[in-house]
Amino acid sequence: MTDLDALLSLADFEQRWMARADRPIAQYVAGGAGSDSVVAANTAAFDEVWLQPRGLHDGPHELDTSVTVLGHTLAMPLLLAPTSPQRLVHPDAELATTRAADRRGLLSIVSTDSHFPYADIAREAPGHTWFQLFPYRSRADVEATLAYAEECGASAIVVTVDASFAARRLTTLRAGYRLPPEVDYGTLRALGILRGAPPAGGRHDKLPVTWADLEWIRSRTRLPLLAKGLLRPADVRRCVELGTDATIVSNHGGRQLDGVVPALLALRPVVEAVPRDHPILLDGGIRSGIDIAKAIALGARAVCIGRPYLWGLGLGGQQGVERILDVLRAEFDDALLQLGITTVDDLDDTFVTTARRLTPVAAG
Repeated sequence: MTDLDALLSLADFEQRWMARADRPIAQYVAGGAGSDSVVAANTAAFDEVWLQPRGLHDGPHELDTSVTVLGHTLAMPLLLAPTSPQRLVHPDAELATTRAADRRGLLSIVSTDSHFPYADIAREAPGHTWFQLFPYRSRADVEATLAYAEECGASAIVVTVDASFAARRLTTLRAGYRLPPEVDYGTLRALGILRGAPPAGGRHDKLPVTWADLEWIRSRTRLPLLAKGLLRPADVRRCVELGTDATIVSNHGGRQLDGVVPALLALRPVVEAVPRDHPILLDGGIRSGIDIAKAIALGARAVCIGRPYLWGLGLGGQQGVERILDVLRAEFDDALLQLGITTVDDLDDTFVTTARRLTPVAAG
């Protein structure tokens, strides 16, 4: 048994879980594309941003960390990113992570490649999950998937646009990873997209998402629509023109392309390129509440975590995920108070300085 209360940072969770997990699975979770350089760069990018606190404070210190994203009020600016399949690290998989997020007042984004069927997962937090869409096989299958997600109670659709092709994940290959026999793809099986034994190396029959596909998806769902996996301002502007409701800036956790720009470095140009009422979320490299504060200061409405909650899931199931979220909440609360602010809306770019220039990102 792991004493979860003794784990005081996400690094503690990572070290403990990596030491206990089966090596192929641990390397599958930890690894990225090519040399894994982007996995490291995603986290290192936060080290190039420094916080500038206020020296004096005005008014009471009653903290409110809540934010609203697409009509959902979150207890803090954090969502659980889609990961698949979570059965690799714990038998309760997405059921546990969804319950943990809901208990902490947060949202879980559930992958098309989930272990349990999405219908079962969504029942754990009615109205408080988003469905992440991988477009498999044909438009007819995509349309059926969208209808299924709506019927199950999804409150938004998140289209991943940066994982249409199988990635060269050398760390995973060297570790000899193969999908364990006890792991399955429940949503794909419920939809009839998967029949027979799941492929040992994962699924590779996704449709490359085109602009026409995204526009078509927009026309086929009444739910809010997000595009996940964008890094270029021009691409995000075009998504806005096609009717998307929010964007998740992400490089897929460094798992698709080696040498790609760290997500945090892509954030500010994207924020400046879109209307203020178009929420931008950041996915990639978040390892502390301090990181959350930096991302919000640079313009993100909220952030997403992936690997960190898997470490918690692997160590303690639902309780492990809740503990990860509690650590992040404590760190984020402390960051706001130490900065001299009491609401997320107060956190802007006057509170950050870049390490390379050692000058404020914006005067204030």
